[in-house]
Amino acid sequence: MASISKDKNGTKRIVYYNADKKQVSIRLGQVPMKNAETIKVHIENLLSAQAMRVSVATETAEWLTKIPDELYIKFVQKKLAEPRKIVGTLGEMLPDIIKEKSVGNKPTTVDIYRQAERSLYRCFGEDRKVDTITTTDAKEFSLWLAKHGRAKKTGGLAPKTVSKQMEHVHSFFQIMTERGDIPCNPFKGLVQKVAVDDRRNKYIDEETILKVMEYAPDAEWRLIIALWRFSGLRAVSEVLTLKWEDVLWDQKMIMVHAPKTERYGTGVRKIPFFPHIEDCLRDAFEQAPEGSIYVVEKHAPLYLRGQKERVYVCRQGNIGTIFRKIILRAGIVPWGKLIHNLRASFETDLLSKKYGEFSIYVIAKWLGHSVRVMLEHYGRFQQSDYDQIAQACVQVKERKNQTMGQKEAHLVPFLLQNEDITLESVAPIPQTRASLNASLYTAVEGGIRDNGAESPMMPDSIHALENKVHDGKNRQEVVHSVNHLNSHSGGHGSRTRNPFRGTSFPMRPLAIRIPSEYLLSL
Repeated sequence: MASISKDKNGTKRIVYYNADKKQVSIRLGQVPMKNAETIKVHIENLLSAQAMRVSVATETAEWLTKIPDELYIKFVQKKLAEPRKIVGTLGEMLPDIIKEKSVGNKPTTVDIYRQAERSLYRCFGEDRKVDTITTTDAKEFSLWLAKHGRAKKTGGLAPKTVSKQMEHVHSFFQIMTERGDIPCNPFKGLVQKVAVDDRRNKYIDEETILKVMEYAPDAEWRLIIALWRFSGLRAVSEVLTLKWEDVLWDQKMIMVHAPKTERYGTGVRKIPFFPHIEDCLRDAFEQAPEGSIYVVEKHAPLYLRGQKERVYVCRQGNIGTIFRKIILRAGIVPWGKLIHNLRASFETDLLSKKYGEFSIYVIAKWLGHSVRVMLEHYGRFQQSDYDQIAQACVQVKERKNQTMGQKEAHLVPFLLQNEDITLESVAPIPQTRASLNASLYTAVEGGIRDNGAESPMMPDSIHALENKVHDGKNRQEVVHSVNHLNSHSGGHGSRTRNPFRGTSFPMRPLAIRIPSEYLLSL
């Protein structure tokens, strides 16, 4: 533990014992007591970290980056901190870090790193020293992305994009931390996973896309749309790299090259000719220029035309714009995620067994991703899903009506309609005893057995009740008679149980359930 000592001239110093059990003091000069207390707390944190051989607390590490050089040199002399390194600015350090992270990654991934780099420049400036960025600054950067993150237009980025950029920025500063350029990562703990936004997800049915294909300008465009919707190929990287030699006509298969998944060892997959694909392939092949290498030549983006090997395929050019115009020409309102929703709709068809029954593993392999990704990002609701629920509700209602009709056939209001049936005549029936709370009573030959002892069933009262019902007396009088039985039998100290206890008599015709077997024997 450290303590604060005051000198006669008003100066203050921090006194503590180091790891060698020697008393050490750090002179602070004439500083307010509140500042001296803050320094004392951080010195104790530094001593505790050294004793436990653990990393310094984030709050103390950030505090060290802000203190003046004069005080920091005293900490270094007392072996409480390492000498400060000359730390550069964002503009000086980020290019080297991105170059290091780009090794083995696709150009599209490097472009995403560059987007996060530009966001840091726009928010903090290229001349901002990296060791001056604190956790508070990192939180403000996250809010800035949500409000002003869009580079070309005004406004903020979507929550998912904010999360991805924060993830990349965190990795930049983590590399600086591991190098020893900064004591801690100010973005640590600020990267949050965001739920999948499915507001723009939509299932595009087969009828709609076939209508769109009718308005395509030529066979090549019809094939592009078919590969998206009826084979689930990725919008740019897989469609634009597909060669005619990858079409196995004799096997009715297509070899799909997926640059996106090459690093996972699944860069090539084989898929069958799904419906509509073979006709579109043959039409496009007949119209393709002689010597064509790639399936999409005429409508490929300008930066790809004339290339014998399309290695760098990341931008879709104006394909999305032209596709939107084709949709409008067909008289259909364009949907969100124009191309991605086509791939997802095809996968939904496979999951709903439209083209046959396939395992979820096979479907994931055909589409070129994991089962987890498939279920999280590619499932779509169809109108048929809601129609099936509505039909199921109708069927349940019909079955319920049939069941209620069968039950009503066994419900006999015998006290009102049949004078030949009395309570004594049906009392021995097990089903009737169950209706009279069988856990307490057992009816035997017109009596009630309670705990092994028989007692009269009060026949006079029961006959009086029957006579009232048969004579057409007011229903209220019947209820009063039942209440009379409830109040004068089975009372305190009596071994006689009330056969009507636990039985409700609502204001409707009195009825008792009689098994159909018994009715047939009457």
